[in-house]
Amino acid sequence: MKKVIVISGVGKGFGRELTKGLVGDYHVLGLSRNGDDLRSLREELTPISDSFGLLKVDIADFEDTAEQVRHYLDNLQGEIHGLINNAGVRCRGAIENLTMKEIVDVSQTNLFAAINLSKVLIPYFFETGGGRIVNVSSIASSQGLTHLSGYAVSKGGLDAFTRTLAVELGNRNILVNSILPGFSKTSMGANVSNNKALYEMTMSNIPLGRWGEANELVGISRFLLSDEARYITGASIPVDGGWLA
Repeated sequence: MKKVIVISGVGKGFGRELTKGLVGDYHVLGLSRNGDDLRSLREELTPISDSFGLLKVDIADFEDTAEQVRHYLDNLQGEIHGLINNAGVRCRGAIENLTMKEIVDVSQTNLFAAINLSKVLIPYFFETGGGRIVNVSSIASSQGLTHLSGYAVSKGGLDAFTRTLAVELGNRNILVNSILPGFSKTSMGANVSNNKALYEMTMSNIPLGRWGEANELVGISRFLLSDEARYITGASIPVDGGWLA
């Protein structure tokens, strides 16, 4: 059986493209809270692979997520190899207008759910002698962007968690890295692209002169999961068209 990877947030955007792009190399367990998205994804995947599983789960519900993922993995025969913490939500607004609930809810999904899934997968990595964790962060973790304070806090925390895990788990052959996408054509980016002034500002800051495509995280993710990246850990790698340059 193929090596097994778990990907969160597979219903749309990056997660959906990651699932489609990696299912040929791995047995993919995809997680999403949206049943309609999972049904349409299953229809796309079925003609090309029978090596996948899809779970309807809200990753912000830590106990249910842990129970469902463990139950699925415990009934597989394959080696548990990797985790891509991709699921994310965003709240946009001036800090004085954001409620504390909005800010906390963003970190609940973007940061603490990623920590929870990592804690679920790490014991399996111990059993197999190593593993890979790839956290999908954001350029907002490295550069201040107006009206994204709540989102930036969650992604900054995710990068800090990435570095800490890399140091803590390196001697167990568990490699932990993050990817920092820039502005990309996903459902999250739709509101920005509909705001002419904001869209023009983003375009003026991208040396490549375009937004990223949702499938442009597949290559770097495949690399970080592979043996070719066996000496890379604790890195935060921009995929942003040169924004952070």
